[in-house]
Amino acid sequence: MKKILCLSIYIPGFIIIAYIQSLYVKMGTLNTGDSFLNSIYLILTVTFFIVLLLSGIYLGFTKLSLVKIYPVVMLILGLAYMFVFPVMSAPDEIAHFISAYKISNKILGEQATVKDGHVIVRARDLWIEDVDGEYTFDEKKSMEEGVLIPNGGSYGKIISSKLEEASYKVFYGEGNSRSNNNYISFSGKDYKKAQSLHSPVNTIPSVYFLPALGISIGRVLNLNTLYLVFFGRMANLLLFIVLGTLGIYFLPKFKEFVFLVSLLPTTLELASSYSYDAVMISSMIFLVSYVFYLVHEKSSFNIKDLIIISIIAGFVLPCKMVYFPVLLLLFTIPMYKFKLRGEVDGKIKKENAIFYLFSATVVLLSWVFAMYLINRSAVIGYSTGSTSSLEWAGEESYTISYLLHNKFKAVKLFYNTIILQLEYYHQTMLGFYMGHADEVIGIPYIGFLALNIGLILSLFGDGEEIFLTAKEKILSSISMLFVIFLVLLSMLIAWTPISSEFIKGVSGRYFIPILLPILLILKNNKIIIKNDIRRNIILLFIFINTVSLLKIFSTVCIRL
Repeated sequence: MKKILCLSIYIPGFIIIAYIQSLYVKMGTLNTGDSFLNSIYLILTVTFFIVLLLSGIYLGFTKLSLVKIYPVVMLILGLAYMFVFPVMSAPDEIAHFISAYKISNKILGEQATVKDGHVIVRARDLWIEDVDGEYTFDEKKSMEEGVLIPNGGSYGKIISSKLEEASYKVFYGEGNSRSNNNYISFSGKDYKKAQSLHSPVNTIPSVYFLPALGISIGRVLNLNTLYLVFFGRMANLLLFIVLGTLGIYFLPKFKEFVFLVSLLPTTLELASSYSYDAVMISSMIFLVSYVFYLVHEKSSFNIKDLIIISIIAGFVLPCKMVYFPVLLLLFTIPMYKFKLRGEVDGKIKKENAIFYLFSATVVLLSWVFAMYLINRSAVIGYSTGSTSSLEWAGEESYTISYLLHNKFKAVKLFYNTIILQLEYYHQTMLGFYMGHADEVIGIPYIGFLALNIGLILSLFGDGEEIFLTAKEKILSSISMLFVIFLVLLSMLIAWTPISSEFIKGVSGRYFIPILLPILLILKNNKIIIKNDIRRNIILLFIFINTVSLLKIFSTVCIRL
């Protein structure tokens, strides 16, 4: 009866909200004449209704595993986010897109950059970063490079840099016609290639391999810009889903935590974009789940496990070195489990200790070697304490040397940041502000409250033995605090002007990769809730995502 009552609240509530938001969409299309937006809204509404209904039946009326429904829900919602938040609307997405494009050039065996390091793209794709056609071009350099080169002082509006009705109109309404021409004509010459004015991200290339592969497929098939950017985004989303599904599969208990972290609106927005945050979040979900699988379920740690951990350490973690302390969780694996072959008898022997030290060395060297190749200049710059100028602020930034000589100021900066910015981190982590931290685009406040209540309720136990031991909780807590400290410290040095009284440039999305272990640490039996309630919390999160997307879509439609 309770299960039927739950659905009887969600379904009518969804229908009412969908109808109200449709009125705003119609209001916007009456002013602009872009009636195709009504059709998109209808498709979204019907899709969400089906997802909500089937998810309610699956979660409420069956005991089937979460690992079976997770990829289906994530794929549908991820695609919906992809359409509601068109390309370049996610934080720093243009830089991530250009970075993936650079890797795509190398995959296809083409020239990746011009002489100054800027990335070469198809001329038909240049409009993505110059929607209004404001670029002017350098005739001499273009002739020399054989690539259309914008003048250094040119400025172009990036599509969806501000999410508004024009974003939908240009991308979905005019996108095909804008990218049909393979060439851009300039000074009597047709250029098939052009240079992007946006610099690629200096990080490990592996985090862009999948979206780059998607872009490459689009280019091989000679697809227009719309399909090209879709293929790249889709590849990133599929990688997220695969790693998230593996996370649910391997996490021994409280699998719903993986689902809840994945269903945060900010997580879904990033997962359906070109952002490397999608790779970081899903990789951390998988890594944490796999480590606790090794601790609590698998009888031994062998060479296969070492390879898996080393791949994460060497090909993902160097992307953002601040997450390196997550590897401390590996020390929760008992030493007696480290064995190359044979049965584990629960006793620590010489061969266990040797393989334990060997494994720790391999994992550490995997990370150190990748860091040296990719981030050595940044690490040297931070550690030497040399002054650096922040171009956007027009002043110097903080340095390690300055902070060491002004310890009270350093403590005050961290204190002020926690006091003044904690609310902002909370809001941007859960999706209250989305897009480019847009105060207009985000989930409604009541949805924000519901997400918080759901997360709090998920922390209550089921009366069974607590999952993590005291030792595991202590080590996990130290690891997470270390990550938080490094996130703040890195942005203090890299992005905070010397005149600022708090750390700038930090967003709540930076803490999503460590949200799963934090939830596992806080899980307790102080209050007992039934397993059915935990599955209902997942349904609540799905409901919030569906109605929030309808609300965001209708808001964009009337944002002229």
